[in-house]
Order: sequence, then structure tokens, then C-alpha cells
Amino acid sequence: MPASIGPSHRSVHPSRLSSASVWMHSGEFQVLWPVSTQRHQLVADSSSGINAVVLPLDVAFETRLDAARRFWRALNGRPPAPAYGALPQQAKIRHILNLRAHDGRRTGATYRQLAEVLMSRDPIAPRDWRDHHLRHKVRAILRRTDRLVAGGYRDLLFYPHSRGRKPDR
Repeated sequence: MPASIGPSHRSVHPSRLSSASVWMHSGEFQVLWPVSTQRHQLVADSSSGINAVVLPLDVAFETRLDAARRFWRALNGRPPAPAYGALPQQAKIRHILNLRAHDGRRTGATYRQLAEVLMSRDPIAPRDWRDHHLRHKVRAILRRTDRLVAGGYRDLLFYPHSRGRKPDR
């Protein structure tokens, strides 16, 4: 990007980044900058400084945009924000319940035993089990678990993107 971007622009010189590794590859400067637990990899067209961040408008745009935001926060000494695409706490709890139900079923537990152990503090009487709301909930959890075990768990690797979505052209 040209140096005349505007009065508010600021050049970042790779040499000023503490503990950065800088090398030349295919005519471009590659910069690897480890900041606390994060690593930022930058590509610059010259060693004089980085004036802008260019992001391709592809299916990973939101992920790249978040990486640029986290890089900017690190440059300014600000703490990192939560990463884009981090699985929400409620989804983590639901998946833990799914795994526990799957493990329980594999060890031979009945639906009623799963409901008592995983979701109820009190034992469920056999006469109440037929119409108990947890009976339907356990069945739904086990159906979801079957989908995850059959390969749906791979979608977690692509969260929040879906593997089945076709990119818009």
C-alpha cells in the first residue's frame, strides 16, 4: 500500500516487533511474530513497513478479519479478545452431555438410568417413566449423539462455518 494512506495511518516495521522472525521468501518478506500464546504470520512486500492488511473476500474472510483484529490488539498492547469461532459455552456443555450419554449407552445403561444419572437428582419411578419428560429428552440426546458419532463431529472442526455450505459466487 502506498505510504500516503492518510494522516491516521501508522507503519509497522517488522524490526520493531519484539522476538519476530523475518525472512525473505518468493520476493516477499515473511514475518512470524509470537505474542504470548498467539502467533501472527505476516507477508509484506517490502521490509520498510506494513501499512495495511489486505484480506481476500473468500469463505474464511471472517476468520481472517478476526486474526487482523487480534493482531491490531497485540500491536497496541491490548489483551486478546475471544477468538472468532470459539464454541459457545452452552454448546460445549451440550456436547459433554452427548458424550456422557453415548458412553453410558455403550456400557449398557437403560434410558431411565441415563436420565437419572445425567439429568435428574431424584430417582424416577418405573410407573412415571413412560410419560416422563426426561424420557423424550434422553431419546433426543441419543439421536443427536448417533449423528455426531456417524461423522457429524467433523462439523465441530469447521465451526462456525459449515462443511455442507457451498461458497457464493
